[in-house]
Amino acid sequence: MSVTSRKPVQAYRPDIDGLRAAAVISVVIFHAFPGALAGGFAGVDVFFAISGYLISQHIIETLDQGRFSLIDFYARRIKRIYPALITVMVTSLAAGIVLMASGELKQLASDALASVAFVANIYFYMTRDYFSQGASTSALLHLWSLGVEEQYYIIWPIALFLLWRFVSRRVATIAIAAGIVLSLASSIFLSGTHAIAAFYLPVTRFWELLFGSALAWVEFHSGEHRTALARDTALAWRLTLRDFASLAGVALIAVSLALFDPKIVFPGWRAALPAGGATLIIATGPAAWFNRRVLALKPLVYIGLISYPLYLWHWPILVFLHLLSGGTPTATMLVAAIVVAFALSSITLSFIETPARFSRTARYHPVRAASVLVAMMTGVGLSSYAISSDNGLPDRFPDASFGAHQQHWVLTDTCKKTFPGSEFCVIPAPNGRPEVALLGDSHANHLYEGLQPALASNGIGLFAVGSGNCPPFSGVDIYLGEHVKHCAALFGGVLDYVVKSSDIRSVVLSSYAISSITGGFDYGQGGYIRLVAAGGGRANPTLGQRDEESNLDVYLAGLERTLGRLTAAGKHVVFVLDTPELDFDPNACVRRPVQFSVRSPCAVPRAKVEKRLRAVQTRIRAVLARFPDVKVFNPVPLLCDAQNCYARQGGEFMYADRDHLTFDGSRYVVRWLVRDIEGGGQI
Repeated sequence: MSVTSRKPVQAYRPDIDGLRAAAVISVVIFHAFPGALAGGFAGVDVFFAISGYLISQHIIETLDQGRFSLIDFYARRIKRIYPALITVMVTSLAAGIVLMASGELKQLASDALASVAFVANIYFYMTRDYFSQGASTSALLHLWSLGVEEQYYIIWPIALFLLWRFVSRRVATIAIAAGIVLSLASSIFLSGTHAIAAFYLPVTRFWELLFGSALAWVEFHSGEHRTALARDTALAWRLTLRDFASLAGVALIAVSLALFDPKIVFPGWRAALPAGGATLIIATGPAAWFNRRVLALKPLVYIGLISYPLYLWHWPILVFLHLLSGGTPTATMLVAAIVVAFALSSITLSFIETPARFSRTARYHPVRAASVLVAMMTGVGLSSYAISSDNGLPDRFPDASFGAHQQHWVLTDTCKKTFPGSEFCVIPAPNGRPEVALLGDSHANHLYEGLQPALASNGIGLFAVGSGNCPPFSGVDIYLGEHVKHCAALFGGVLDYVVKSSDIRSVVLSSYAISSITGGFDYGQGGYIRLVAAGGGRANPTLGQRDEESNLDVYLAGLERTLGRLTAAGKHVVFVLDTPELDFDPNACVRRPVQFSVRSPCAVPRAKVEKRLRAVQTRIRAVLARFPDVKVFNPVPLLCDAQNCYARQGGEFMYADRDHLTFDGSRYVVRWLVRDIEGGGQI
C-alpha cells in the first residue's frame, strides 16, 4: 500500500497517561476494596484499548517511514515489559519462599512459569476462575491480561505489516473491521456458554485492543485533516463536539465501573463500554476539555507513568497481606498496602524501568539489551520450574508442608473425549474394570485422591467424572450469575454410561449441596447460584428471580430422578452429605516465620455448621428415606467433635480451603466411606 506523504511522528499525549491512571486506580480499588468499586475490573479493558492504540500508532509510523523491523519491535517490547516484570516476579518468589506454605508456593511457581512464557491467560483458563474464591491466593493472577497483550503483539504486527504491504487501504480497513466483528462475536457467544474461556482467551479479547488499533489506523489516514481542525479556531464548534464526545467516553467508563460486578457475564458486549469509552476519549485528542483539564493534570499523568509497575506490584502485595493477616486484613492494612505499592512503583520506574529502556546500551544496542533481559527471564522460569517440581519446598518451616498435595482437577484424554463437558474425568486404563463410579462436582473430586488408592489396593477400578458446581443429577442445569453450566447434558450421558455398564456395581454421589440450594458459598450471601430443570426456567434469569426454595425443589426432584434410575438398574448407591464448611481460610492456621495473627482454635463451631445444614438436610433425608437401599454417608461426625469442626487435626490439615479437603483429609474421610461402598455399616 503506497502513501503520498510521510506523516510526522505523533507528539506525546499526557491525557493518555491520565487515562492510564484512571484505569489502574480502578483496578487497585477493586482488588483492595471490591465492595467500594465492584466494576473496577473493567479498568483492564481500558488498558487494552490504550495498548492497541499506542502500539499500532508506533507500527504504522515506522511502516510509513520505511523502517519497520520485527526484531526492533520485539526488542522494544522486551525492554518495556521485562524489567519491571522480572523485578516483581523475583520479589514475589523470594517472598513466597520465606512466607508461603508449600501449596501456596507451588501454585505461585506454576503461575510464574506460565507468566514467563506469556501464556498466563491460557493457564488460568485451565486452572481457575478470576472471580472465584481461590483466585485471591494467586499472587500472579493479574498477569493474565499481560498474556493477552503479548499474544496480540505477536500476531498484530505481522498482520499489519502484511496489510500495509500487500493490500489496498480499503481492503485493509475492511479486514480490521472484520477482525473486530469476529472477535466481538466470539466474545458474546462464549460469554453465554463458556464464561471462563471468554474471560481469558485471546480470541475473545483481541477486539478490545483492535478498537485502539483501528483508531490509530483511521487517525493516520486522516491525520492532516484532524490536525488542521485542532488548530483552526474558526471550527470551534467541532472542538465542542470533541468535548461532548470525550465526556461521553468518560460516561461509558463510569457506568462500567459503577454498574458492573463480578456476577455479570463478562466480557461479552459489556466490555464495549469501557473499551469503547477509552477509544472515544483518545479519539477526541488532547484539545478536548476533559482531556486537557482533567486527564492531563500532573498527579494523574505521574500515576499513568507508573501505572504498569503499579499494576504489577499491587496484587502480589495484597495477596501476601491476606496470607499474613489470616485472610482478614483491616482497612488500615489495605490502605498501607496500596501506599507501599505506589512507593515501589515509583522506585521501579526511576531505578529499573528508565535505565533499562534509556541507558546507552539500551538505546544503541537494543537487541543486546533485550537478549540480557530474555536470559534473566529464562532464569526466573527455570527457578519457578525447580520450585514447582520440588512440590513447593515443603521443609522450609514446620507448617510449610500445608497444601503440598492440594486437590487438583484430574483428567484423562479418553475420558474427556467421551464426556467433553467434564472438568474432572478418569476412566481406568485399558483393561481396567471400573467397578465404582464417583460422580459430582469439586466435592466429589476432593474425595478422589483418597478413594482411588483405597480402592486400587483392593483391585477395584474407579470411574470418576464431574464438573464444578454441578450436582450429579438427571435433568438439572445451573446458573452461576448469568452464565449457565450445562450440567444436565454432562450427567445425562454419564448416567447412561453408568446404568449400561455391567462392571460398575457401586455409585458414589457427592456435591456441594448446601451451596447449590442456598445460592452462595461458605456462609456467604445467596443469589449467585440458580438451579433450573433442564429445558425449563428463563434463558437468562436475573438475580432477583433466584430464591432458596426454587433451588431446593429443583435439587430434590433431580435427586429423586437420579436415585430412582440408579436403583432400578441395580446399582449400590452411596449418597455423601455435605462436608462441613469453615467460616475462615485454613491458611489462617499456618504458622509462618512472619505473620500478623494465627487462628486458634483452627475450627468453626459445630453448632454453626449444623444450623446451616439442618433444614436442607431434613428435606434431603426425606427423599433418601424413599430409597432404603441407598447408603447415606455423613462426614460431619468425622471432622467435628461436640464443640467444633476442625480444619486441622494434630499436625495434619484436613482442609485445603473453606470447603474442600486436602489429600490428608480425603484419605482420612475415605477410610469410612469405603466401608459403605463395600456394604459396611452406615455412619
